[in-house]
Parts: sequence; C-alpha cells; structure tokens
Amino acid sequence: MNIQAQLCGIILIIIMILFYVRYKSLRLNTQIIFQCLLVVVLFCVFFDMLSIWAIMRLLVKSRTAVVVICKTYLASLVLVGLAGLLYECSGVYERQKKFVWVTMWGLGVAIVYIIIIACLPIHISKHGRIVYTEGPSVLMTYLGTCSFLVVNFILTIKKRRQANPRRTQVVLMWLGVWFAAAVVQFLNNELLLVGYAGAVGILIIFLRQENPEYMMDRMTGLFNQDALFLYARKLYNMDREFSVLSIWFNLGISQADDGEREQAVMLEFARRVPAFQNTRIFKMADDEVWMVFDDLSQVEDTIEQIKIFIEGGRKEIGAMAQVEYIYMPSSLLVNDYQEMVHLMQYARWKNQDHTVSNFRQMDREFVVQMQREKSMELMLEQAMKEERIEVFYQPIYSTKDHKFVSAEALVRMRDPEGRLVPPASFIPVAERNGKILQLGEIVFDKVCRFFAEQHLEQCGLHYIEVNLSVVQCSYEPLAEEYISIMKKYQINPEYINLEITESASMSAKKTLLRNMRRLQEFGVRFSLDDFGTGQSNLNYIVDMPVDIVKFDREMSQAFFRDEKARYVMHAAMQMIQGMQLKIVSEGIEDEEQYHKMESLGIDYIQGYYFSKPLPETEFVEFLHKNNV
Repeated sequence: MNIQAQLCGIILIIIMILFYVRYKSLRLNTQIIFQCLLVVVLFCVFFDMLSIWAIMRLLVKSRTAVVVICKTYLASLVLVGLAGLLYECSGVYERQKKFVWVTMWGLGVAIVYIIIIACLPIHISKHGRIVYTEGPSVLMTYLGTCSFLVVNFILTIKKRRQANPRRTQVVLMWLGVWFAAAVVQFLNNELLLVGYAGAVGILIIFLRQENPEYMMDRMTGLFNQDALFLYARKLYNMDREFSVLSIWFNLGISQADDGEREQAVMLEFARRVPAFQNTRIFKMADDEVWMVFDDLSQVEDTIEQIKIFIEGGRKEIGAMAQVEYIYMPSSLLVNDYQEMVHLMQYARWKNQDHTVSNFRQMDREFVVQMQREKSMELMLEQAMKEERIEVFYQPIYSTKDHKFVSAEALVRMRDPEGRLVPPASFIPVAERNGKILQLGEIVFDKVCRFFAEQHLEQCGLHYIEVNLSVVQCSYEPLAEEYISIMKKYQINPEYINLEITESASMSAKKTLLRNMRRLQEFGVRFSLDDFGTGQSNLNYIVDMPVDIVKFDREMSQAFFRDEKARYVMHAAMQMIQGMQLKIVSEGIEDEEQYHKMESLGIDYIQGYYFSKPLPETEFVEFLHKNNV
C-alpha cells in the first residue's frame, strides 16, 4: 500500500486549516473542538503515512522505532474518536460545567486505552510493497475507537431534538464514512483507509457545518445574526456577564431605493469602524448592527468612541439621517439569549416614537415592563384558544331618527379568573406581535354571528361598526376573508360598517384601497375613525371612500372647553357635510353636551351619556327597552 491516499488527506486538512485561520472566530465550544479535531486528524493521517514509511525503510534497522511510530498512529485513532465525540457533545451540552465534565471523562477513558495499546504487543507485516499491522494492540485500537464511535452515534440519535439538525446530520455522515473504512480495513489489513477516511469525514463537517463563512455577512465581513445567537448563548452558558449596544441607521428610505442606500451605509460603516478590544460586531439587518462587549470595565469609554466615530463620520458613512442607540448595560437583566434578543427588539419597537434622546438605556423597570407584556401575549394567545374573547357594543344614537340605529363593536378579553382585562393592555401587544389579525377575525366572526342570530335589524339597528387596525389594513387577503365570514352567516353586508383610522390609510394605503373597493363592491360601508387625532388631514377624507367621519372623544371634549377647538370643529363640519358625509361625535358624557351637538347638526352621538359598552345580552335588552 503506498502513501498517496494519506498524502491527499494531509493536503485536504492543511487547506481547511489555512482557510479556517483567515476568518475571525467567536471561540465557540464547537469551533474550538473542531479546530482540535482538525489537528488530531492531521496528526493521525501524518503518523499513518509515517508508519508506512517507517515499516518500508526502518523495520530492519530499528524495529523499536517502527513499533513506537505504529503505536503512536494507533493511539491517534483513539484520540480522533474522542475528538469526534467531544465535537458532538459541544453542541449538545450547552452548560460549560457539564461539557468540561464530559471532556474530562472522555480524556480519562482515552488515556486508559492508549496505555493498554502501548503495553500490548503488535505484529508488523511486510510483503513487498504491502505493509500492515495486526495483533492485540491493533484489536484494542479498534475496540477503543469503536467504543467512542458507538457512544457518539447513540448520543447523536438520543439528543437529536435538542442538537443542531445540520450538526447531527454531518456527524452521522462522518461516523458512517469512518466506520465503513474501519470495517473494510479490519477485514483486509492491506487496505489502509482509516486515516484518509478521517480526513474525508472532516471535509464533510467543514463544508456542511463549520465553514467560517456561514457566520459572516459576505457584503460587510461582519458577523451575522446566526453568529450572534450562538455567541450570546455561549456567554450565557458560561455565566459570563456582557453588555449589548444596538445601532440603528434610521435613513428614512422609500421602497424605490430598494435598500441600496442601506447597503452602502452598512458597507461603509463596516469598512471604517475601528477595532475595539473585547468587542464583536454583528450585522442584524440592512440598517442595524449590534455590538457585544465582553469587558464591562471599558464599555462606557468604548460607547463614547463609537458615538464620536459615527457622528464625526456621518458624511463619509452616508448616515445623514438620525442614528439611534439601544443599550443593554448588563446581560444579567434577562435570563437567556432568547430573552435578550426579545428585549432588544422590544426596546427598538418602543423607541419608534423617536423620543428627544436617540440613546435608550434599559434598566430593571424596563425589563419588568417587557415581561409584563410578554405575559400578556401568552394570556391573549390562551384567551383566543379558550374562547375568552368577547365583543361589547356601545350604542350610537341618531339625532334624526331619535333612536339607536347602530353600535360600535369593542373587543374585550377575560383573564383565567373571568375578570375583564383593559383593552389598552392587550390590543397594542396584539398589534406588535401580529396576533391582531387573528383577534380581528374572531371579533368580526362574533359580530356577524350576533347580528344574524339576534336579527338586530328588527330592533331598529341599521349596522354595526367594526374597527380595523393598522396591521389589518395592510393585510392583502382581508377582503376575501371577511366576505367569506359574511357569507357563512348569510348576513346582509349593509349591516356592516368597517372603521379605518388615519394612520392606517397613511401606512398601508394601496393595500387598504384594494380591500375597500372589494368590500364596497360586496356592499360593505366604511367610516373614518378617530378624526382629530394624530396627523388630521381632510385629504384623507377625499382619498378614502368613506360614508361617515367620526370625531374622536378628545376633539369632541375640546369643543366644550376651547374656543379655537370650536372654530376648527365648525370648519371641519362644514367641509365634511358639504361632501355629503355623515358625522359621529364620540365621547359625549352629559345631557348638555348632547343637546349642543344635536344643535350643531351632528348626525350621530356616541358616549357614556347614553350607555357604556354592553355585553351581547345587555345590549339586546337595551335595544328592546329604548327602540322597540
């Protein structure tokens, strides 16, 4: 047997090592063990080749030296088996103490095997160019190596659910290649394949799992998001305190830019950012990077340098818009890396109001607030599953018909004890995590069922108003799903009025208009809700095909206490009524306010003067008492 196969194996491993050292490393346990595995396999293949050469050249001159070289090769096979087992353990046992314990145990067993291999006799055979070893020492090598392979296989199968699926796959492939080569070599000692098979197995692991490029952003050369998760998990498992700074380049780019400016800014930032000691930078999005600081003693100085660097280089970097910072001073604020990521994202969401300071530092109170909202998320999800979502109805009075002709449907949620939860506590949470789509569908379904079952039109009710959130307005299938629900209950679409808000029409205008047109074709009508809040603009009324405009409570109440508000409201009314649209005034609380609004010509009145929002049964009783 010549040494071409072993030489190819050595070349493969050297190429992998050279490629590996070109990249920055996060020093993860898996990376460290893989590097050890590379070295051990290189050592093994080298001594495999050296043992062949020694048998061919030195057997007659120095048999003792040949025996030492051959047994060193056999011992290296056991170490490869151990390194492979530890590589899998590094991905399974995340806690540092447990991994260290497994490592010490494995080393102890390997040392025992190596001592036995060194003490047992070995037989060296040479027949021309065919050379091989056999005897008790070789058998013990097979036993030791196979024991590590079997344990590795069992561990991989047993822990496959908690391990990285890709890592499990490549480890099984490596074990298969190596085990097949060992069986072939055991049955035919002349075929020296084990060392080369080890190199091929390492190549499989490298290409499928340990390629450093998998943790790098190719455009900027920064670590990517996957690398952050692995690195933060490692630090938490080591109980090592660290801090995190998120830098967001708020460029205010339109969709027409297609992210090109974001990429240019990020690339320039990565190219110019100085190297900070004990700091690693991760690209989280096209407009956001996170910096992880291992050394807390120098964090404040480092952050000041970063801010000076960014502010001083805004022209060169291209970040001419606002730069915002989210800072978590200590990883001990939360329990694990997943909660850390959730906290940072939550802080980014909370900072969307663009407060005066562009630097938000989190503290324990902020974490408690996040955890409270997280708990609310779970409560909301459970409430939807357990049908603890209810719809209350607030009557709306017609000043022309002098009766209650409509009502606003308002979502309510009960906690596990049956107590009502304030809408302001769970609706913003539902909007943030996307559950508002499911929640809105539940409400709409209940409204349609209620109207159909109770025949509310016989009680004088013309329609029910149902709110649409900003998220719902940007949801493409909204119209078809709502039409499907109305068909299910065979409800006349004229009994439904959907309320949109000004913010919805701004942020999702194209999608909203498509949905509105489809629903209007089906027979549904629309109201513009909360007119007078935020960025009021009569252009929204012109653009949106609505039939009713609702003055929000603040605008209605301002009318009674402020002369300027009265002037604004008079002017708005004249324009709205000039467009042949109806007006609803919300938040009317006493008789004097009611009569004033009626005298102004307001079409519909809504507020506590008539009734608070009522559950279904009480609302039906209210209609029978006041309308029928």
